[in-house]
Amino acid sequence: MTKDDRLERLRSVPLFGSCTEKQLEFIASRVEDVDLPAGKVLTEEGKSGGEFFILLSGEAEVRRGGRLLDTMKAGDFFGEIALLDNGPRTATVTAKTAIRSLVLSPRQFQDVIHQEAGIAATLLHVVTKRLRNNSGMPKD
Repeated sequence: MTKDDRLERLRSVPLFGSCTEKQLEFIASRVEDVDLPAGKVLTEEGKSGGEFFILLSGEAEVRRGGRLLDTMKAGDFFGEIALLDNGPRTATVTAKTAIRSLVLSPRQFQDVIHQEAGIAATLLHVVTKRLRNNSGMPKD
């Protein structure tokens, strides 16, 4: 994938909607484009954190305690909670189909969220929503 392809893909991800062209170029210089096969476990509940994933194509299932919580599709992202608090993964995510993903290592992830406050704010909003939806907390 060329740099221009990465920029185009990043522009289509809501997480990066508040970014300027310069900020998108910075992010594009940090992400890796990865193809993963169906059945590949991307994160494992209870294990230490690893990468942050942004799905470009395909689907991935999110499970906690073996129970299906969600199916992620193009534009969705995951892996941020363990990277934000340096804790264990909160769910197991498995590629349901072959997927193409942009991936950030822990250091690259930190570089990106420190570069753009809008990304950090969006992540905070998404993490809070996910916690409310999956923990029995009030959904006000």
